[in-house]
Amino acid sequence: MTSPRPLHFLTETRSPESGKLDARLTARTLGLSMRELAQVLGRDPSGLSKHPASERLQPSLQALDELALHLRDVFGSLETGRMWLRAPNPVLAAEAPVTYLLRGDVTALRKLLLMAETGMPT
Repeated sequence: MTSPRPLHFLTETRSPESGKLDARLTARTLGLSMRELAQVLGRDPSGLSKHPASERLQPSLQALDELALHLRDVFGSLETGRMWLRAPNPVLAAEAPVTYLLRGDVTALRKLLLMAETGMPT
């Protein structure tokens, strides 16, 4: 028998050794390359790779972890959430939601996810 999923965090984004959020795992969870994640966080890609679970990264990674959790909850799986991030979206003039993330506009993504939660087309 499997245990229920935790409701307030994702295991996919955390280091099994330390329990800390890990940049590599967060990137993989969101379907981003390390270069894309570095762009989102305003960090150097090599620094992210060398110290993926750095204390200084934890607040920024937490915001992305919350976004990933929201994607999973809205779409039922992280896989579907990743597909939604990369698919051209008519509400965004055919831009993929990931372009907003890469520009650092997490607020726009949160609004879209709230729309999806309430049944509005996204």
